[in-house]
Amino acid sequence: MCSQREAEPIAMHFLPDGFNVFVIYYSVAPHRFPTQMREVAATVELIYKNADEWNCDVSKLAIVGFSAGGHLCACAATIAQHKPAAAILVYPAILKDICDLCQPGMPQPNEYVAADTCPCFLVAARDDRTVDIKNSLMMQLALAEHGVAFESHTYSYGGHGFSTAEEWINTNRVSRRMPNWVPDSIGWLEEIFGTLTSKGFVEPDIKISMNANNAPVL
Repeated sequence: MCSQREAEPIAMHFLPDGFNVFVIYYSVAPHRFPTQMREVAATVELIYKNADEWNCDVSKLAIVGFSAGGHLCACAATIAQHKPAAAILVYPAILKDICDLCQPGMPQPNEYVAADTCPCFLVAARDDRTVDIKNSLMMQLALAEHGVAFESHTYSYGGHGFSTAEEWINTNRVSRRMPNWVPDSIGWLEEIFGTLTSKGFVEPDIKISMNANNAPVL
């Protein structure tokens, strides 16, 4: 299923910070993977074709996904021909057991992480009983091993499917700090894309932590 709680309510948080947002209602069963990857590619192509009219900077295209949608976004970040510039993965399905539960034989994104994987922001709860926290941890480990920039927030409790974790939308018992993941993810995007101002984008903060040839910094 595609959850309504993980669609427009998420998109509306990014609008005030200058992001154009698009919600993809991708195909679910009986449609099979990689149909969803093709739909993401078609959506990206649509954005590219209308970039001038819609005032979109296609060099700063980020993708956000939750649970099975997190798996789809992790695949876009790793195996897609045209990868996004950043991916936000919220309680993503990554490992074989949960991926096979959705559809046997689907790729495990952590196995396809490479140097060209886009930067990732990960969010999950330690006590998630639907998508075990090991999914996010193994994805982080793969990103670290390949030198891919990432940020991760593992909250002490909050279960699965918490969306923005705000009281009006969430039915779980969650950490009071959990709603912070939304502004934190926006701040992270601004660090790697640069903050949007009335005069355009400023230089991204993340460049401060690396030297001219992107070599390791002590």
